[in-house]
Amino acid sequence: MPEADPAAPPPDTEVPTATRGALVVAAGGADLYRQDEDDEPYVRAHEGLTFPVTGRSGEWLEVLDQCDDPALVRFDEVAFTPARPATSPAPGAGTSFDEAVIVVDPGHGGPNIGAVGPAGLLEKEVNLDIARRTRDLLESPHTVDWETGEILTGGEIPAAGQVWMTRPEGPAGADIEAGLTFRTTLADGINAHALVSIHNNAAPDGPYDGPGSEVYHQVTSTESQRLSGLILEELRREFSRFEADWVGDDDAGAKVRIREDGADIYGILRLSDVPAVIVEGVFISNATEEALLDTIEFRQAYADALYRALVRFMTTDDPGSGFIETDPFTGSLSSGAPVQTCMVPAQPED
Repeated sequence: MPEADPAAPPPDTEVPTATRGALVVAAGGADLYRQDEDDEPYVRAHEGLTFPVTGRSGEWLEVLDQCDDPALVRFDEVAFTPARPATSPAPGAGTSFDEAVIVVDPGHGGPNIGAVGPAGLLEKEVNLDIARRTRDLLESPHTVDWETGEILTGGEIPAAGQVWMTRPEGPAGADIEAGLTFRTTLADGINAHALVSIHNNAAPDGPYDGPGSEVYHQVTSTESQRLSGLILEELRREFSRFEADWVGDDDAGAKVRIREDGADIYGILRLSDVPAVIVEGVFISNATEEALLDTIEFRQAYADALYRALVRFMTTDDPGSGFIETDPFTGSLSSGAPVQTCMVPAQPED
């Protein structure tokens, strides 16, 4: 089973000099203040929660909370990591994987449950488990048999330099709500090499010859496009080992979904300044694919595919494949904005 999130770190002891980055709430929690109030905190945030840092004012760090609201927190109640320097190596041949800064985004969470399978499997829970498995792979060294795809113990590929989760542990076991702006601001704040948003699909066009996996990329980013093609390759290789009554969309592949004005429809892609993708692994709305998603073996296979794709993205010039041209989307989509009841998970009182 995937490991739980690590214990909350100790607080910082020195005032940071950087103005952007990300932080983890230290053991014991941290008081968050509204930027237009300086009297009482509105919540004592739960230890282990992650926040993007958007600025600094003396001993105060400016952050965005999970409900997409700005806030202030004292530096000595958190562990702060500055943004990746702009001069650090870019993805490509010759770059070591220990330079990688990756944000893993388990789609949905809290009251935003995502799709529901015929037997009641919740997408938000599946996404979180796959995300944790992906994180665990990224945070450890491995050797990969690239002919078979098997991920082995060994040190040929070092652990990634930094791995961040948009839904880390909280009082509800990471079943927390997080706005799209929060998720993308976290990736932007740390200047990640990639933001990977993990999902599973619903409402296919019909039967499909093999897994109908889809990976959406940003319309203006060639690196996002390359990552989408690599992920699609690895998903197809991994999922082909399994049997199901596969379904899919007619235009399944690595693609964009844009409005008539040419902008990305999905907020995760439109709002992110770093290369971002949305992965729709399989169709949870299909009974036989839901049954696969309910197994440890298939969830690990999903994570294995993402890991291999990220290693290739960071350390090779592989272009990816499976790119599909699409027309502007004119249908309706649900909003990813936080609901009115959104609350930052609070530290339990002693």
